[in-house]
Amino acid sequence: MRLDQKYFVPFILVCAAFTMLFIVISSFNFTERRQERFTDYTRQYNELLTKNHPYINKSDSLRLGDLKGNQVLVLFWASWSDKSAEIMKVLDEVKSQQENFKVVAALVKDATESIDEETLTHDFEYIDGTILFNELRAPGIPSFILLDESGELKFTHVGYKEGKVSELLMASSE
Repeated sequence: MRLDQKYFVPFILVCAAFTMLFIVISSFNFTERRQERFTDYTRQYNELLTKNHPYINKSDSLRLGDLKGNQVLVLFWASWSDKSAEIMKVLDEVKSQQENFKVVAALVKDATESIDEETLTHDFEYIDGTILFNELRAPGIPSFILLDESGELKFTHVGYKEGKVSELLMASSE
């Protein structure tokens, strides 16, 4: 079967439109599945509260279970990520407005020995988070998990959108 010459351009345009639609739908589904997998891996990770995570520029380590009694937000961040810097400012505000709220800043995709004290300016617990990031299969930076006072997972979140993070955290404290 041959395509008549006068129908060739409309045919190509229809094919292009269907292809674009397929790509957009696939992208949304892929992003949603990554978020769901991140949440699932976090729920199933038995060592979340008991595993030792080395502090940055210190000789000791932190267990998330030691922070029970507080809401704990574990932020996966990188020093080169502008979005990480923005979310840290938001977390400073949230932390100042909520009692019993701790932030554990888990550095990933950076060499911890190259991080100086001037980078660690927020009132957070700074740990080397590369292993935890990989074990939870976090899909990107910044990402975070929020644990309630008993250490149970409240939710996970990937990415940063202005206003969205503080909205999520304020809603979770109610």
